[in-house]
Amino acid sequence: MAVPERLSLLAALALVAAPGLAADRDLEARVQALERRLSSRVLMEMLQRLDQLQQEVQALRGQVETLQYQVARLSQAQNVPAAPAPVPAPPETTVPPPEPAPAATVQADGAATAEAVQRAYRQAFDQLQAGHYDAAIDAFSEFLQRYPEAPLAANAYYWLGEAYYVKRDFPAAAEAFRQVVERFPASPKAADALLKLGYVAFEQGRWEGARRRLQAVVERFPGTRAARLAADRLERMRREGRI
Repeated sequence: MAVPERLSLLAALALVAAPGLAADRDLEARVQALERRLSSRVLMEMLQRLDQLQQEVQALRGQVETLQYQVARLSQAQNVPAAPAPVPAPPETTVPPPEPAPAATVQADGAATAEAVQRAYRQAFDQLQAGHYDAAIDAFSEFLQRYPEAPLAANAYYWLGEAYYVKRDFPAAAEAFRQVVERFPASPKAADALLKLGYVAFEQGRWEGARRRLQAVVERFPGTRAARLAADRLERMRREGRI
């Protein structure tokens, strides 16, 4: 075949193949673009999912901390020393004082008394947990009348204040919380009681009183949950122009 004819044939073949090659390159470019889009979308979805998981983990941590705090508070509320101080007989009793008893009998009576204190406190606390606030108020009030010097007296005053607070009887709630702060300053309930005194003042619109009590919580009990809640309420009062 002559050279001119061969060149013509090659040119013809190139013309025939050109559309196919162009189509292949176009398809490849489209595939690459699609892969980039898919990769980008998958990456974004992964990032969004990661962010969502992080938020869920943070929420769960907050719930765990809240549950731990509640468990600790309940444990403190239910903790009775093995050998509490002798509890005086109820003032309304007409039974004459018992005769002196041997040491073994006194110890048995002491154990029985501790059991009675724990049982009375548990019954009052159960009423509060069940949402029976009137019954809880009656039960805690009776407990404090019968056992005013019991190791659980501070806790009883605190939960009595909580029951009144839920019922929005703020003067009665403030009196109960004040008993904790003034009579039991070393109690684990003292910080929470002072916080609730600030809340009561807030609910009554006594802004300066609320500010002083909440600020006292922050200063006297730094690093506690009560201090954080007090700081949050102070910040809210600043935003609302209360202080």
